[in-house]
Order: sequence, then C-alpha cells, then structure tokens
Amino acid sequence: MDFRLLHSIDSLFLLGIVFGIGLTYYLFRILKGNLWYKILIFIRITVLISLFFLLSDPLLIINSKTDKNLSWAIFVDNSASIKNHKTPSINSIKSGLKELLDKLKEKNILFQFYLFDDKINKINSKIIESINGSGVSTNIGNLSKEIQKEAHDFAGVIIFSDGIITEGSTPNKELEKINLPIHTVGIGENSKLVDVSIQSIDVPTVVLKNESFNVRTILQSVGNVEERLSVSIYNGQKLLGSKYIRLSGEGSKQNVNFQFQPEKIGQQTYEVKISSLKDEINIINNRQSFDVLVLKDKYKVALVTGSPNKNTSIFKKVLINNSRIELAHYVRMNETRFKPEIKNFWSTSYELIIFDNYPIKPLSDNFIRILGKKILSQKSAIMLVVGPNQRNNSLKGITSIFGTNLLDTLAKSEPLFWEFFNNDISYQMDLPPLIQKYNLSGTGPLADSLAIFDSGSPLWLQNQIGETRSTIFNAPDIHSLYYYKIQESKHNLFLTIIDKSTGWLLKSDGASEKYFRFNKDRYQQGEMIYITGSQPFKNFNENQAVNLKIYNGKSSLFSKEITFNVESNRWEGEFRAPSKGKYDFQLFLGLNETPIQNGKFEVVESQIELSNVYLNEKLLKLISNKSEGRYYLWKDRDELFNSITKKVKSEFKENYIRFNQNKFFIFLILLLLTVEWTIRKTRGLS
Repeated sequence: MDFRLLHSIDSLFLLGIVFGIGLTYYLFRILKGNLWYKILIFIRITVLISLFFLLSDPLLIINSKTDKNLSWAIFVDNSASIKNHKTPSINSIKSGLKELLDKLKEKNILFQFYLFDDKINKINSKIIESINGSGVSTNIGNLSKEIQKEAHDFAGVIIFSDGIITEGSTPNKELEKINLPIHTVGIGENSKLVDVSIQSIDVPTVVLKNESFNVRTILQSVGNVEERLSVSIYNGQKLLGSKYIRLSGEGSKQNVNFQFQPEKIGQQTYEVKISSLKDEINIINNRQSFDVLVLKDKYKVALVTGSPNKNTSIFKKVLINNSRIELAHYVRMNETRFKPEIKNFWSTSYELIIFDNYPIKPLSDNFIRILGKKILSQKSAIMLVVGPNQRNNSLKGITSIFGTNLLDTLAKSEPLFWEFFNNDISYQMDLPPLIQKYNLSGTGPLADSLAIFDSGSPLWLQNQIGETRSTIFNAPDIHSLYYYKIQESKHNLFLTIIDKSTGWLLKSDGASEKYFRFNKDRYQQGEMIYITGSQPFKNFNENQAVNLKIYNGKSSLFSKEITFNVESNRWEGEFRAPSKGKYDFQLFLGLNETPIQNGKFEVVESQIELSNVYLNEKLLKLISNKSEGRYYLWKDRDELFNSITKKVKSEFKENYIRFNQNKFFIFLILLLLTVEWTIRKTRGLS
C-alpha cells in the first residue's frame, strides 16, 4: 500500500492546518461546559481541514496479487468432412476425445471445449455426442479471432481437424498476432475420397413429337478419378443412349449432351445415370430424373360452315397457315348435303370442331345426341363462330354442348363497343365496335368471359364442362379484327385471339402442364437452384411477370420473380436451397391467384465438403509452426501430454483511490455540514 500527494504542500498550507488544530484545542479548553458548542466547532474545523487536505489531491494506492489457473482451449472440427474419413471414424473420434478429456481431469488441467464449422460453439465437455459432423462448411479463419479474444485466459490451444477450409481464408497473418502455443492434431488420410455427381440437367420443358431436342448434363468429379465411366439416359426401362467419358477429378466439371426424338406424347419421365466408382462416397447423386411435356406435332381440325361468309375465308386462312393444324373444311350445300361428304366428318376423329355460321336452322334432338357422343368419345374441343345467317332459334339445343344459355333474343343487331377481360392480351389502340348477335351466359364454375360488350353480354366466351373445352365468338363481323395490329407487340389482333383460343382448346399451349423446371429435384443445403421455363409457341406472353413461391408445409417461405431472357428465349431464375427438408413450389402468371404449375423438390444435408475429404497436413503444420506449437497425427494424440502442462498466471493489481474523486469522502463532508446546520438550527444560531 502506498500513499501519495499529487500536489506539493507549501509552508502556508501547513501553517493553516497547524493553526486549525491549535485553535480547536484552545476552544475546547475555554468552553468546558458547552458540549454542543464544542461539537459544532469540531465539525467546522474538521470540514476546513478536510477541504485543505483535498486541495493537495491525495492518492491512496492498494497493491494486490492473485494466482489464476489458465485453461487449455480445445477446438474440434465438426464439419461434414470429419464423418466421411475412413479412419478414424466418427465414433473413434468421440471415444478418443473422451479419453483425452479424462486424462486432463486426472492431471487437474483446466480446459474449455469448442466445436467449430462455419461457426464456433462452446459446449460442455460432457456432451461428446455433439460431435456428429453436421456442419455445413469449415472456416478455420474464425478460430484465430476467437483465440485472440480469449487469449488472456488460455494456457494454449489444441485443434483437432482435417485442415480442409471450405469457407473463409487461411489465417496466416492472424496467427502471427497470437502469443500462445497452438498444437494441431490431424484427422483423416492423406488420399482424397472420390465422388461423381450430376450437377444439373438443362432441357426444354415442352417439345413436339418427332422433333429432336437436346439434353445438356453437367457432371462433376472430385478426388482422384482415373476410371472410364458410362453416362446413360433412359425413358422408363428403355435405354435411349449411352456415352463413355473420362473425368479428371479434383472438382472439375464436364458437359455431356444427348439428342433424340420423343416417341410418345404427354408427360414423359427420363433419367440420366452415371456408373459408380469403387469406394465412391455418395452414389445417390449418380442419377437424376426429369420430365418433358411432349405435344402433338399435328392436330386434326374440322371447320363446318353452314353458309360461307366473310368470317369463313379469314378463319380458314389462319388455320391453314398454322403448320401444326391439319384442316378439313365441310361446307353445307343444302339441308342434307355437304361438300365433301359429311360421312367423312363422322368417321374421322378431330381434336377441334369449329362451327362457322352453323347451324342455320335448329338441329334435331337425335343429331345433337350423336354429335355430343362424338365429342365426348373423341375428347374433341368445340368452337362456335356465329354468322350473319343464323337466327334467334338457330342455336336451340346445341347450346347445352357449349355450356351456355340464351338469355333472350335481340330485336335488332347493331355495333357495340367492347373490351378485353383477358389479362394475357395487352393493347394500346381503339377497338372497333362489333355486332352482338346473341345474349349469352356461361354455365358452370369454369365459364369465363374474355371479352365483353358494353351491354354486358360476352363477345368471347370460353368454358369447360368435364373434359370438353368450348369457345364462342358472339360477333358475325369478328373478321374485321384481322386488319388491326396490337401497337405494343405489332402482332395481328385477330391472330392473337385465335392463337390463344385454338391453343387452349387443343391443349397445344401446355397451359395446364409443366412449362418450368428446376435443374434437378434434389439439392444440398446452400446450393444454387436454377429454374428455367421455355415456351416454343405463340400463346405465352413473355412481357408478363412470373412469380415463384416456395412453401414449407402450409407456410410460405419466400417468393421470387422469374424474368424472361430475350437472348436465350426462355424464363430464368435462381435462388439458394434452404435448410434440409422437403418443399413445395407454385408458379403464378402475373397477378393471377391460380397457379400455372405446382411441384416439389428436396434439400438434403450439405455435402460441400465432400469435394475435398482428405488430411491437409500442410495447413495444420503451418498453424503449429507459426505459433511455436507441435503437429501430431491422430494415432499419436497421446503425445500431446508432453506439451500440455498446468499453467498458473500471477496477476498484480493496483487499486487507486483519489480522495477528491471518492464519493464516500465527499459524502462524509456533506454529512458533517448537514449535522452542523441541524445543530445550529436547533440552537437558534444563524
């Protein structure tokens, strides 16, 4: 303990103190009978002496010494690569660490236990089961920061790891700042493990039958791969093609392309397979399946005309110009005769039947019954283009097939203005008025008016009852739209409407099928997921937004907008795979609340570290050498005790007490002044 005055005391200061003490003694001698007065004088002089004392800035120094036992910091690698070494196994690592900790306790050596991967977690040493190799990646650079932060409490550091860095940088410069021995214990073998995997498959989502399409597969190989492998593609059990390749390993990637023609229509499932390697660490990623929607290249369409009119020539021209439509045109010559013969119509199966200005007179119940059977049995779609020769009762009976009701008759037909209710068609133009032929309404929940007259009656109505799709154009002069162009896209307005109608009726636009695909159906946590969408036909508007929503069960995880790449002529998007689990996704077109596609994908435990599963002795030795520690192999871990000793750190502390800043001393002076004031008040002194 030491006592100092930070300001020197001059003779005048000492004289004041001596005078104060002397005055106190004198007053006490002459005031023998007045105790309260003596107390008052004592308090006053004590306060004055104290203030004089504080002017010298007195400082009291109290020295102390304590001994502190330092602990050893043990960092254990818990990344995914640890559990994939052949030797030691994850169970051997657990038992070996348990033995090490037991010996440390026997020797009464303190330690702190940490697990690290991309983060560092301090755990209770008793919970050895926490070592399970569940980490996504390894960031050894974080260790140097943690060690620096707690260095004053550490006797030294022990790191158990395979030395593989998959995140962050090598902590060379950071190690130079650490003044502690860092011993490293290498886990694993020097030879790298091997693995081949299918990284992604790029393929169109929709193709035409008998047209070739390309399947671009990206393969990745890690480790020392020297074998010749085969890559095959299957449709079910049928082998479509096979190629032999030689991979170079070390994380390299290689493209393998297949090209073939689909033989069946509908949703087809294909699978790409790679032959496995000896001692390969993961064979689940050696195969990947994908779906392709195969559409017909030709559709049979029947155009039945009751009486030729201006709509007839325009519709026929548009249908003939569609390379995917094979048109048969039946023209009514009289009540019983068609050209060509109508028997060809009944004996031929058509995907779409168009009634143009037909029927002119009401059809018999038997005719409607036979027509309905043909449509149902052949799963035909139907379209009605009303014409100038039809009357109010011409559609009697046939409206039931189209799923519509005639509300009432029109006394007079005259041009009316109208507007689109179809969000798929955007335009910047004045739409010409058209003649409304009938007052119609659709029946059933799927009836939809895509264009409506100012009167409220539909101009363009589509409906679906069961599997039968139908469309009605309720304007005998709809051909006039052929001469108008949508200013934004320069597309012909009439062609746009007919393309959308025939595409929906024929299901050739695949609107209810899978337009979009992920590059595969199983991912690792944190891996990039790529989604593409292709549409080789005219019935998809690339100017609209496509929104992707990801669901974890019933709860929405996140959403993302998919953009259209003009250069590659397809939709493209990407996002990182979330945590491990099974997920659903939905795709929405524009502001539509009904999804255009649903699907699933799976995220598995991250295997990022499996691309480098080996013992990186070079890094571990570097860490030990830079910190004056030692490197040991796992089998030689018992030799650690030649370097581990109990360390005690002596800490010397100096506690400074400055009286003019001490709250207790200031409080004591204020208390004395308060007592003096109280005594004066009670005795009637001013």
